[in-house]
Formats: sequence, C-alpha cells, structure tokens
Amino acid sequence: MCGINGFYQFKNRFNKNKIENIISEMNKKIIHRGPDEDGAFINNNIGLGMRRLSIIDLDTGSQPIFNEDKTLVIVFNGEIYNYKSLKKDLLNKGHTFYTDSDTEVVLHCYEEYKENSFNKLNGMFVFSIYNLKSDRLIIARDRAGEKPLYYHKNNDFFIFASELKSILSTNLLKKEINIQALNQYFRLTYIPAPLTIFNNVYKLKPGHYIEINKNEEIEQKQYWNVQYNEESLIRDYNDCKNKLRETMFKAVEEAMVADVPIGTFLSGGIDSTIITGIASQLSNKKIDTFTIGFRDKQFDESGRAKIAAEFHDTNHHIKYLEHQDILKHLDKILKNIDEPFADPSYLPTYMVSNFASGHVKTVLTGDSGDELFGGYDKYLINYYSNLYNKVPKWLRENIIEKIIYKLPDTTSFTRKIRKVINNSNKNVFDQRKSLMCLGFGNEEIKQLFQKQYIQEDSLDFIEDYYDEVDMKNELHKTLYTDLKVVLEGDMLHKVDRTSMLNSLETRVPMLHKDVIELSAQIPAKYKINTKNKKIILKDTFSDLIPDKLFNAKKHGFRVPIDKWFKNELKSNLLNELNEEQIRSEKLFNYDYIENILNDHFTNKVNRSRELWSLFVFEKWLHEYL
Repeated sequence: MCGINGFYQFKNRFNKNKIENIISEMNKKIIHRGPDEDGAFINNNIGLGMRRLSIIDLDTGSQPIFNEDKTLVIVFNGEIYNYKSLKKDLLNKGHTFYTDSDTEVVLHCYEEYKENSFNKLNGMFVFSIYNLKSDRLIIARDRAGEKPLYYHKNNDFFIFASELKSILSTNLLKKEINIQALNQYFRLTYIPAPLTIFNNVYKLKPGHYIEINKNEEIEQKQYWNVQYNEESLIRDYNDCKNKLRETMFKAVEEAMVADVPIGTFLSGGIDSTIITGIASQLSNKKIDTFTIGFRDKQFDESGRAKIAAEFHDTNHHIKYLEHQDILKHLDKILKNIDEPFADPSYLPTYMVSNFASGHVKTVLTGDSGDELFGGYDKYLINYYSNLYNKVPKWLRENIIEKIIYKLPDTTSFTRKIRKVINNSNKNVFDQRKSLMCLGFGNEEIKQLFQKQYIQEDSLDFIEDYYDEVDMKNELHKTLYTDLKVVLEGDMLHKVDRTSMLNSLETRVPMLHKDVIELSAQIPAKYKINTKNKKIILKDTFSDLIPDKLFNAKKHGFRVPIDKWFKNELKSNLLNELNEEQIRSEKLFNYDYIENILNDHFTNKVNRSRELWSLFVFEKWLHEYL
C-alpha cells in the first residue's frame, strides 16, 4: 500500500531540478499513506513519486521499479492478490524478476499484455507506468474505486496524485470551486467521480485508464464494467448459494496474502461477521478483530461484535470511547479530507482505524455487502410506499399525515415515516434518487444557494447510470447505480481516507472481481423479497452467523451529531455559520441557514445532516481556500 503522484510536462517549461522539487513536495503531503519509505523517478520531462507502506516483499519491494531493459518504470498503490499466479505465468514467458513484490508483477504483466493486463489483476490498485522509449504515460484505477486517483491537465503539463492535497501543494493551478460539484456535495454529502470540488481537477473513474503522450493527447478508456443481463442470471437457488460460497472463500483467501499480520474490522453486522468467519476458517492461527464501543449505550454495538468474536474464537480487541474522544480528533480529521465530505460515519471509522493500526498493518472489512446483496433499508422504499398507498386517501391526508407532521422530528420512527410519505407518490427512480440524497433536497438547495450557484441538473448523471442496466427487476438497476455512485463516492472514499490517515491498509474481499460479477448473476428475488434483505448472503453463510445476530436490526456506525450541535459543538457550529462570515462568502442565503439552525435548536426538525454538511464545508473552505 502506498501513495503515488506524478508530473508530466508537454513544453519543457520546468527543468529537472524543478520537477524533482515538485515530486518531493507532493510526496511530503502523503507521508501518512506510506510512512516506511519514499521513492522517485525524475527525467527531463517527467517525475514519478511514491510513499510506501510495506505489506508485501518488505525487503526488496522498493519503488519505482523498472523492467529488465529499463524502458518501463512503475509507481504503484494497492495490493494484487493473485500476483503469485501471474508471476508464474510471466516467468514461463521469459520475464526476469528482481523482487518478490506485486508491483513488479504488474509492470511485467503490462509489458506482456498491454492494456489487456488490467483485467488480469485481482485486487485494489492505482498505478502509473511510463514508457521511456515512446514517452507515453498510462494510469489505471481498480474496478470499484478502492484506491483514489486525482489529476489535472492544462496546456503545459499533466499532474496526478493519490490525494488532492499533493496536487494543491504544487501551487500550479488556480483553486476555483466547481459549481456542479458544489451542488452534488450539498445534495449527496460527497462528490463522486469524475468531479472534484475544484474546476479542472478530476478523479479517474473506477475501471478506467488514462493514456497521455508528449503531443498533449489524453485519452480515457474503460477496461471493465460489471454486466447485467437476463441470460446470465443463475436461476437455481442452490447453484447460486454454492457459487457464492466458493467465490467468497476464494476472495478472502486471496485478500489474506501478506508478509505482515492481518486482522478484520468486526462490527457484529452480517458482512463483517461473515468475512471474519471465513478468515478464521482459512487462518492457521487466531485472527485479530477490532471494534470500538461507546460508553453511551444508545450508540454502543460492541456487544454484537463480542458475540461474533466469541463465535469465531478470535483475538478480539475492543476500545471503549466517550464521544469526547472523537471530538478531540475532529480538527485533524476535517483538515485532511481534501474536499468536502459529510458522511458522519467517517469519524468512528477513523477511530477504529486508529485503534487497529496500533496492532496490525492490514485489515479486512465487510464493506460493499449492502450494495451488492441488497442490505440497506432504503431498498424497501417501494415496498413501504405501496403499503402506504393502500391506506384510503382521506385517512392518509386528513389524519396520518397531519399527525406525523405535527410530531417533533426527533426520533428515527418519525423520520422513517416521513420518508415513506414524502416518496409515496414518486416513481421508483425518483424514490431511489431521493434516498441517495442525504443532504439538502432539491427545493432546499434553491433556498440555500445564491441564485448563481444553483445547478438543478447536477445529479442527472445518476439516471444515466440507472438506465445503463436493462433488467426486468428494477432492483438490479438500483444496485448497479449504488455501486457506481455511493460505493465509490462515499463508502470507499471514507474507508481509504480514514485508514490511510492512520497508515493502515484496508482490504475489501467482497469487491473481488469474481464476487462483483457473480452478484450481478444472482436474481434480485434472492437478495430482497418483500421486506427481507440480503436473503441469499445470510442463507449461504448461516453457519458463520450467530443466531443472535442473524436477524438483528442494522445500525452501522453512528454518532450523535444532532446532540453535539445542541451541546458540545454548538458554539463551534455557530462560529462557522456566523452571519458576517456567511454573507461575506456570497455563496449562501444566510436567512435560510438561520431558519434551519432554529429548526434544529427548537427540536422542530432534526437538521443535523444539513448542518453537518454546512459545518464540514465551512471548515474545509477555511483550510483549503
């Protein structure tokens, strides 16, 4: 695991020393991604840099790495789980290796198969290969987007990095807010690829690669996508189960390849319990599992993790926290997010990463099980809306809705009921899109922004993804859209940033290529039926799930943002959203912000999501602009 960066100029504006300085500064910004060592390749018109967290081939795996005749050079971030079998194939074809690293395997695989090599790689990765003979640069990102890659191009140069802060450290581009990305952030609470918060800086989309040459030509191509079609569906339920079990065991086994100890994040949820169970069966010794608990019992789920840990006989580590323990780290966390990101679970994910990093260098996680196998409550919105619409209209409008909207919006029950009511008359796509938007609603955005910053079509790309899948059961379209948008933009971004800030590598076995592709072959009715979720996943691995957890309600990492804003963070919030500051920025309508503050403080409506988005944005704005 590493962080990488690079600079490629078109017009020889910078000398070799200047390029070396640029790479050095970019490397310094990502030391947390690779504290073990750094490396650089500098030529007349190009510089490649990296910071390394040593996981495989601790002694000889230093980067950059060259091929035999030194015509190709690579910097690499990630892990290739099947590198040993690939190396065997390449040795048979006459390639010579000087290290035992997966990085060198990626380089020779590209030398042998060119762009076709990307689909041979099982793992998570971003890498850049420079051809010294053709003066050509190529950069590829893994299929789901586990590893990040930012880039910027102008008429003079192309620059890229694992984190946006490295690019910004060069002071070579003007920092202007991208209005479309701004709207996406305040609607979704994050900014999915390919946009970033800055104009002319982009994220490389998952499953894509970029080619750049000296003629300023840049071409982006897709090398992989998950395919949904009716003909590929596996109709036999038991056949699905058998294939799923075999594929998941293979994925976990490959993800456990490392030259350092590996643990797992264990929340006690279905996905992390399954991954922990498989890893325990495959390991020849007890595995280390990690969870955090809260002394506030309302938010503590460490009991579930303990049940799973005892069931799988792991070496379990629990750290109990007061909410103040998280708040102590708040400024550090928010200063390192690079661009606005307002998923509050970022905070406990940082804390468990911080805890685990004191024991191991690598952990497996259960991320993506919800997106692949239908685990979120939001997937049931059509089911509950249809039930609600069966209630007589006069009863809905004159009694139920009047009562619900008079109740304080302070409980999860009232919020869920309001979601059903608000979505009951929408078509299924609009329901899905609405529940993806965890920040401000479409009409609220118009009240929040000054007129020149409103962009009503900022989320049109979501429907583009949704329409790419043509299946009889609509759930397939929704899961595909979440894979492309929510998983890449929110979940994987969160896990990468929080773990790497603690120099900890996280691996997601469920994002193995074979698991993703198999999930697309499983009929939707085997994932969700009426209000039963993750049916086939739980059934397939029922032997790995303790009875007490099998039907336990899903919670996920939660923190009491709503309470913090009324107590511990109230003065901080009011300082960030003070009238003089907001009006001077000329982005927002202060009167509207004042209204939502009053809504929240008077318990009229829980506005913690919207206020957290604003709070994070203002913190980011002062740090980066």
